[in-house]
Amino acid sequence: MRSVYVSSKVESRIGSLKRAGKAGAALAHKASRIIESLTSGAVCHHMDAIASYTKYGEKRIKNCRKYDLGCGYRLITLQRGAKVFIPFFGTHDECQRWLEGNSRLKDFNAGAGRTIRVIKKKPAKIISRMSEDADSIEDDRNFFKHLTDTDLRRVFSGLVQGAKYQSQQS
Repeated sequence: MRSVYVSSKVESRIGSLKRAGKAGAALAHKASRIIESLTSGAVCHHMDAIASYTKYGEKRIKNCRKYDLGCGYRLITLQRGAKVFIPFFGTHDECQRWLEGNSRLKDFNAGAGRTIRVIKKKPAKIISRMSEDADSIEDDRNFFKHLTDTDLRRVFSGLVQGAKYQSQQS
């Protein structure tokens, strides 16, 4: 995804919940966390965001996702091409009414709100990506051929320093 659009109604609802006590602040925090995970660049699709979805999902609108925030609140997202829209945030009943009113929605008119450009995060180093895959590789003799002496020195010096640090802590 390239951009995330957050409706002004969603932002005002988050703001009002922040001022509505502990439960409201917790709901506002959960909604903000979902928006942050979508805009961080680590998520490629709105369905990969950090949060729990509703039990049966949402089938009335194509590429729509309902997030269950607890206390009867839901956050609705729509993906249209490379854009993710967050058009509604409210109680379960309010979301049901919004979905019923927009069930034949094909194109989404953004209206007032804020658009956040998403910049994809690239892996920091090839070595870190390779180490994540190392657990799944069992007997591949060519696995370490691409490593240079500099890479190996860096890894082993880090291991030695870590061992020294642990022995000093004991």
